[in-house]
Amino acid sequence: MYLGPALLFAAFASLFYVPGFLDLPLGVLTPRQFLSQTLFLVFTLISFAALARSIELDPVWPWRPEFRRAVNWLLGRTP
Repeated sequence: MYLGPALLFAAFASLFYVPGFLDLPLGVLTPRQFLSQTLFLVFTLISFAALARSIELDPVWPWRPEFRRAVNWLLGRTP
């Protein structure tokens, strides 16, 4: 449920990445580069938050009981 938005926002973040941003002083950045890097940081933080929520709640992770239950059902095992 949250894994899709995490991947979507990560894709958005990759569109706004400015190469070598950490090597450039803030005074040298153009307004376009600064806006792009700001959007990159915002989308990255949203992506990390959605991924953390996914790890907490989504049943697609192997340590979740719902995942183990589904795999056991698919393999025909009884609990």
